[in-house]
Amino acid sequence: MRLSGLVPAACALHDCLSVYTYNPDKCDKFVKALYLCCDEMYKKDGKDASSTACPMRSAVERWLKRHTDVDPRG
Repeated sequence: MRLSGLVPAACALHDCLSVYTYNPDKCDKFVKALYLCCDEMYKKDGKDASSTACPMRSAVERWLKRHTDVDPRG
């Protein structure tokens, strides 16, 4: 897995949440970008994959299913 993709995605999400503390919905595109990286990692590396930047696989899958309308490009 390209950990280099996870780090910028996690940092961008952190920066957004720092700005929009009381309105985290404004950060959905950053959450989706991170979760897409995490999903790629889980698909590539299997059930034993892990990263401190990623929630557990079931949480990533559930979030992505519920937020199909979010465009990570903005």
